[in-house]
Amino acid sequence: MRRNSINKKNLKIFFLVCVLIGYTALTDIFYFLPPLLGVMYVLAQENYEEHSFEIFYFLVPFFIYFEASKNLPFLSIILFIALSFQIVLPKFRKFFGHNKIFIPLFIAYAYWGYFLFLNFFGYFFDIDVPQISWLIGFYIACEIVLIWFFMWIL
Repeated sequence: MRRNSINKKNLKIFFLVCVLIGYTALTDIFYFLPPLLGVMYVLAQENYEEHSFEIFYFLVPFFIYFEASKNLPFLSIILFIALSFQIVLPKFRKFFGHNKIFIPLFIAYAYWGYFLFLNFFGYFFDIDVPQISWLIGFYIACEIVLIWFFMWIL
């Protein structure tokens, strides 16, 4: 008998998210570890463009845990991703198409766009938002190397 490949894919994603939740806890202890926000954004974007929405069942709890551990406003990452996928991504894809070469740009956009979104969010709702530091550039560089390494291997 053949096993259902959809269940195998969901199980793989579930274990990946469990490992990432543990990794996110480690990023609170060791600040030099990148929090993988850009990688998760790219993963969500790739699955959104393929109309594979099952991954969001696992990514939404990850994003909520990420927000709680980093003391960010509740559901702000999910709101940022939803607005990005509905407004920014279609316009970008219309002009530049679907090319994997833009993944580093999306990782940088995930960080810089999210912090701009947080500043905009904080301005209207009078919420304190974290300040942008030089570590964001380090995180972006690490995640770009990491994502290109995994794309090369996989």
